[in-house]
Amino acid sequence: MDRHRPQAKAARSCDRLADGFSSQNLHLTLLVAVLTRRRPHMLVALMHSLAKLQLPDNCSVSYLVVENDTEQRVLDAVQAVAPLFPAPPLYVHEDEPGIPFGRNRAVREAIARDCDLLLFVDDDEEVAEDWLVHMVAAYRTTGAVLLGGPLRAQAPKSKLSLAQRKMFENIQAFYKAKEDRANRDCEDGNSSKVRIVTNNWLADLSIFRDHDIWFDESMRFTGGTDSKLYTQVRDRGLPTCWVRDAIVYETIALDRLSFAYQFRRCRDQANVHARHKTETLGRPAIAALFPIFPKLVKGVWQAILLPIKRGNNLLDLARTTGLIAGRIAFVRGKKPSLYQETTGH
Repeated sequence: MDRHRPQAKAARSCDRLADGFSSQNLHLTLLVAVLTRRRPHMLVALMHSLAKLQLPDNCSVSYLVVENDTEQRVLDAVQAVAPLFPAPPLYVHEDEPGIPFGRNRAVREAIARDCDLLLFVDDDEEVAEDWLVHMVAAYRTTGAVLLGGPLRAQAPKSKLSLAQRKMFENIQAFYKAKEDRANRDCEDGNSSKVRIVTNNWLADLSIFRDHDIWFDESMRFTGGTDSKLYTQVRDRGLPTCWVRDAIVYETIALDRLSFAYQFRRCRDQANVHARHKTETLGRPAIAALFPIFPKLVKGVWQAILLPIKRGNNLLDLARTTGLIAGRIAFVRGKKPSLYQETTGH
């Protein structure tokens, strides 16, 4: 499929930045996309929330489900919720396994349909009714080409054990701390410092079409491709923005409410981060071990404080020990594979 959009669209995108956003009231064509794999019930919950969205003025909005799996499993679920929408959501099957392949497929579908903007949310999320209105308003007024908003934790409907409930409370507090930190940066005029990832994400398609920045398909199961794309966007000097009022809610799957899962998640994230730093800075891999010594001390202290804090630092301990393990795994030449598994339902 051709990656390039018509020249008229490219010119319009450039004009938007060149004329001080005088074109901000032009009609926009939006594609809201979700990448899914073996979570039909969560996907249906998301689609119900998308169907209730308030729509921004002077916009055409369509929806796309990209199923990234070896066979079609959720088409029936997508067709079942189709009557909730003015036009049926689009569905495509991307059988090349790996998140970046699914993400890039959504980009190509948006370009082929001559869209202006592509938005991503995850299939284990639900969106606030005014989410899209806030995202588009920020796009129209800031000149940013990559925008993101807060992610808030939502408990699963299943009954939780004491350990699961404590981990959920830890995750909820962690998400809130990240949101508060991003909001402070925004208040200080530093919203462009906030890393934009695909759980709540809007992109001008000129990023892909004009600047040839894509999700890195060599990182098939490692995760971190959205973070790498953000870094590339910032390195090109393209403006980004944090949209504090554009809220999405992630339902934390039961499988993720364990110390072991959170440890593995941070281990693999640390592995990817160390790999990226080593490649970009050209330093020897062994340098990735230098930060682990203070982390060892921190981890021991967190373990000592665990009963005193009544488990409120449980996630901190999982993240600290996971970071240590991830950096060691990187130096040993191991690649992360967390996203070969699917959690949720």
